[in-house]
Amino acid sequence: MDFVKDFAIFLQESGAIKFGNFKLSSGKDSAYYIDLRVIPSFPHQFRKMIKALQDLISKKIGLDSFDCIASVPTSGLVIASALSIETIKPLIYVRHKQKDYGTGNIIEGKISEGSRIVLVDDVGTTGLSLLNAI
Repeated sequence: MDFVKDFAIFLQESGAIKFGNFKLSSGKDSAYYIDLRVIPSFPHQFRKMIKALQDLISKKIGLDSFDCIASVPTSGLVIASALSIETIKPLIYVRHKQKDYGTGNIIEGKISEGSRIVLVDDVGTTGLSLLNAI
């Protein structure tokens, strides 16, 4: 069985796919919700997902075509962290807004000017959270 079909069955069986009335972070309404936050609770499936993402990135753009992986908190950061470990690429994350404690950084982690970055998030509805990170 290919990964996509196998993973779709897993999502359904694990209860990650929910039906009802949901308000998404974009403000849009949806009749279903895919809760990828539960996937790390299933380490074997989570690892398969990360490996599939790594393979997809490798085939589509190549692992040498970027220097760093970036994400936005919170749920996309879990996926990006695991992908960073598997690809042996540095990880940064971009906060939605500057915090008023600690260092106050919007970008957490080290990045060099001119770095080529792959942005990772858990779900794409409008792409707004990733667009804001740019």
